[in-house]
Amino acid sequence: MLTTIIYRSHLRADTPIQSIIDMVSEANSRNECTGVTGVLLFNGIHFLQLLEGDEAAVMQIYEKICLDTLHFNIVELLSDYAPYRRFGRSGMELIDIRLFSKEECLDRVLQRGTTQHKMLYNDRALRFFRTFIDSAETDSYYELPDRFSWFFSSDQIDVSSVDPAIIEDMYAVIDPLAAQIHSFVLNAKSDNDVIKANNLLFDLESKKDLLKIAGGFITSSQRVSITLLPLTLLRVPNAIEILLDYIRESNLHPEQVLVEFSESEIIPEIDEFAHSVQILKSCGLSVAINDFGVGNAGLLFLSKFQPEKLKIHPQLIHNIHKDGSKQAILQSLIRCGELLEIRICATGVEQPEEWMWLESAGIFCFQGNLFSKYDKNGYLKIFWPESNEFIEC
Repeated sequence: MLTTIIYRSHLRADTPIQSIIDMVSEANSRNECTGVTGVLLFNGIHFLQLLEGDEAAVMQIYEKICLDTLHFNIVELLSDYAPYRRFGRSGMELIDIRLFSKEECLDRVLQRGTTQHKMLYNDRALRFFRTFIDSAETDSYYELPDRFSWFFSSDQIDVSSVDPAIIEDMYAVIDPLAAQIHSFVLNAKSDNDVIKANNLLFDLESKKDLLKIAGGFITSSQRVSITLLPLTLLRVPNAIEILLDYIRESNLHPEQVLVEFSESEIIPEIDEFAHSVQILKSCGLSVAINDFGVGNAGLLFLSKFQPEKLKIHPQLIHNIHKDGSKQAILQSLIRCGELLEIRICATGVEQPEEWMWLESAGIFCFQGNLFSKYDKNGYLKIFWPESNEFIEC
């Protein structure tokens, strides 16, 4: 199938213009040999390139482009299929938009079109060019430093009193640059046979041990997060009262407990569930929607009640620093959170580049192996980022 890829990247500083000309010449020859065509826009700082051709050939060339040291901060904006080529005249052609007015730039792009019908201004690929030429949306161009500009110092919390037979995993939710731990996430081990026999009752009762463990090591300014199934609130009699008893027995205050509900656990009785959440909040507990972004009820949840926190699913976080679609989704969620005063938390963060992009976008709450790891030998390790520029040689 005919595949189209559009990406944006940042030219490395002090790169001679001749290096760009040579790169385009080599790319033109290479692309023509593989049946790939395209056009490259350059504004003196950023590139915007479109590649078209057989899917395997386009992907092979794009992988090589991502390894090119001439540029960095490579973000894929579009990967789609089309019935015909938009630009089929050459393997690669450079348009330096600094040399023309905005209208002339767009005309030059249109003149290079090879579609059967005249390329329209509302063509999706062309709209990327228009945005780039107009220098619109540049506020979302986050120029990330090299991953090696940061190193991570290690700290650890003694949790040797925790019974490993009870805890499956444990994470710290942190603000990396402020060096603050917001909360701890504790997950209980589960016996599949017990779950099958009485899923909802086990879901509630397992929180008793988790809360006792948390009560033994968290400070008065920290919180613990526990996850409940939405139906647990609706189907287990007196579930909220039982949960409050567990909290009191653990020497915790309700204000120290954050109850997370997964977006993926869709429930038909959303109005009844929203009422139960209101009762939880009236008792002092905070509420978060977990795994946000991969279920079918997230936006409906937000229309019924507003949680204190949205925890974004790891699938949306993975490689976000080079995925334009994920970036657009996260930016809209961040804006939604700002308007509703809901804190956004990124989960499953594993790469420094992911964290740097998310931090640049305005997220300050993180969970993932990049920042904490439970070693099950009695320690929860915390990893704090520190800038290499302060290291003396």
